[in-house]
Amino acid sequence: MTTMKVLVCGEVNGKINQLYTRVKNILKKNPEFELLLCVGSFFGNTDENKKEWDSYVNRETLAPIATYILGPSDPEEMKYFDSSFLEDGKELCENITFLGRKGILTTGTGLQIAYLSGTDQSSGIKGGSTFSQEDVESLSNKSNEDKFQGVDILLTCCWPQDIIEYTSKPPDVLSVPNGSKLVSRLCYKLRPRYHFASVDGIHYERAPYRNHQVLKEPSRHVTRFISLSYVGNKEKKKYMYAFNIVPMCHMEKSKLTEQPEDVTEFPYNKLLLSSSEKSLHEKTDQGGFFFDMSRSTKQGQKRRHDGSQPQRQPRQHVGPPPLKGDCWFCLGSPKVEKHLVLSVGNLCYLALAKGGLVDDHILICPIAHFESSVKLNEETLMETEKFKQALQRMFSEEGKSCVIYERNFYTQHLQLQVVPVPKMEDTSLKKIFKEEAEMRGMEMKEILVGKPLSEAVPIGAPYFVVEFNNGDRLLHRVRGKMDLQFGREVLACDAILNMPDRADWKECKVSMDREKQLAGAFRKRFQPFDFNL
Repeated sequence: MTTMKVLVCGEVNGKINQLYTRVKNILKKNPEFELLLCVGSFFGNTDENKKEWDSYVNRETLAPIATYILGPSDPEEMKYFDSSFLEDGKELCENITFLGRKGILTTGTGLQIAYLSGTDQSSGIKGGSTFSQEDVESLSNKSNEDKFQGVDILLTCCWPQDIIEYTSKPPDVLSVPNGSKLVSRLCYKLRPRYHFASVDGIHYERAPYRNHQVLKEPSRHVTRFISLSYVGNKEKKKYMYAFNIVPMCHMEKSKLTEQPEDVTEFPYNKLLLSSSEKSLHEKTDQGGFFFDMSRSTKQGQKRRHDGSQPQRQPRQHVGPPPLKGDCWFCLGSPKVEKHLVLSVGNLCYLALAKGGLVDDHILICPIAHFESSVKLNEETLMETEKFKQALQRMFSEEGKSCVIYERNFYTQHLQLQVVPVPKMEDTSLKKIFKEEAEMRGMEMKEILVGKPLSEAVPIGAPYFVVEFNNGDRLLHRVRGKMDLQFGREVLACDAILNMPDRADWKECKVSMDREKQLAGAFRKRFQPFDFNL
């Protein structure tokens, strides 16, 4: 197995000597590093910067390692790049090579390095320091080749749009770069194992994200996005990244597709699902999505290198923490019992409840690790509603009422419990829940129709909420102890299911063979209502 040692650097901005002083110190301790990849602006605009560069061109100074740089990301950098080699790249001096505007470099060991120079043309700037939709489409064509798995490394100047979805923003950053939709699209098509960029001096290492839909597509490798600061930044933020990598062409698939515990969902789902975008649901021949990148972003303005951030509107973002390794309900976790899974959407899935109160006791769970409904982002919340409505329609046609409840108390992963019961008036069901709650000293208040749950209870506060077919909801704010089996006990009482002996799920467990039978039977019944088929 061929292991390579690689260095990656953020924007150099003409501080070439300072960069190579750092590299030489690294090589003294680890001489095995084979190459240095630089993202963002390599050249600077001062006379001192030009003098430093001339010393390399004139062979007065030699780069200590094979160095590959991106093209200009600012019109002022164009003076270092002649139009005769702007497209295809060239060795600018000994050991320093300009890769070109776009392409894929394959090393002698088989390592594939994709690169896209410049900033997004949709920012309004055009010319040799920008890239266009046509550039991205041309580079993306690699994914149409037979047996294409992805690339090992992707180098860009821009961040991809929505990269912080399903995770938290970089600490100490007032505003996150808007990012480029075109780069997001490129990430979707090329599936890099590592993606490096350098914008606004930000150092940020995102939790890895998966490149497949769990249970819908074969397992693929994850992507790690890393944004590096610039050389010589006063805050001493990380601008150099050193790592070992085995080219994917030399890896066993089982090793390549291992899913780390902190993996998140694919962050560009919002681009795929947003109703405001055009042609987002145009299917490709690979079974995925091809999305329109025509709307402009604000990426591409001259970046500052004094540590300050351009003034942008802060982006509102709500996302889950990373997948927990010991969570039974994260669909990518090895602990999830996949034979119980009934239907998988883009962001949520249905599963048969283990030890269900009735044979068709169903769970609606987010694929990513959200702890409660009030923490769901808008797209995931919308998909939970679609599943609710589909189940309500099915049970209604079967002559049953449907009760949905959630207990955000001593739970790790959101589970919406959906339980069909004999046909009853919603007012009767609501009255029973209120009476049972009162007997236990619990206060249940009605939530106004149309009022989001997140406005009725703050994030982080424990609660129990139950919903009926007509949309009425009752909420209990937990301020002390609460019977964890409350929802089951009410539904199992004489007035509803008359199954008091089934209040404890542990007493209702069945064999795996029986679970598979129940799951198979439910899938057939649900098929006419399943919007994922």
